[in-house]
Amino acid sequence: MPGIIVDIGTGDGEFVYKIAKENPDRFVIGIEPYHKGLERISARVYKKPTKGGIKNALFVLSSIEELPEELNEIANQVFINFPWAGLLKGILLAEDTTWNPVKRICKRGALIDILFSYEKSREENKFRKLDLPDINPSYLKDVAAPKLNKKGLEVLEIKKIDAKELTSYPSSWAKKLSYGRDRQYYYLRVRVE
Repeated sequence: MPGIIVDIGTGDGEFVYKIAKENPDRFVIGIEPYHKGLERISARVYKKPTKGGIKNALFVLSSIEELPEELNEIANQVFINFPWAGLLKGILLAEDTTWNPVKRICKRGALIDILFSYEKSREENKFRKLDLPDINPSYLKDVAAPKLNKKGLEVLEIKKIDAKELTSYPSSWAKKLSYGRDRQYYYLRVRVE
C-alpha cells in the first residue's frame, strides 16, 4: 500500500530505517524532539544507496505539540512505539494535547499503531508525577477507547503481547525490552474516522 508512514517518538531512528528499507513504495518520516539519538541512523539514511542509504526516509526534529504544519493530513499510517513520560500519559489518558496533533497529521482512515509497556507497580517512582492509573485491557477498553471514540478515533484492536513477539518487531527498544524482565506489553490499533 503506497503512502506515508509517520513514526512519532522515533528514538534512534532504527524503526524508520528498517520500515523504509522493507517498503520502498512508502515514504517514512521519523519524528523525534532530541537529535542526539538520531545521528547514527540519519547519517546512514543519507548515504548513497550502495552504502546503505535510502531515499524514502526523512527525520523531523519536533515535539508532538509542535508538529510542523507541512505534516497536516499527510500520513496514512502512524506508529508510536514505546512512548514514555508525557507522550505515554497523553495517549493513555486520551489528552487533547497529544491526540489532536496526531490526528492532525493523519488522513481520514489512517491507522495508528501503538505499542507500549507500563505497569504502575513496577514503575511507581518514575511515573508518580504523571498520576497514571493501572493499565490493563479493561482500562483500555472501558475508559480509554470511549474517550478516543469521542475524538473521532475508532479503537479497532486492543491486545496484550508477550516478550517473544517483540523479538521480531523492527525497533531497537523492542529488542532491548524483549530480553529484559518480564513485563506487560500492549498493542492498540486506532483508525481516524
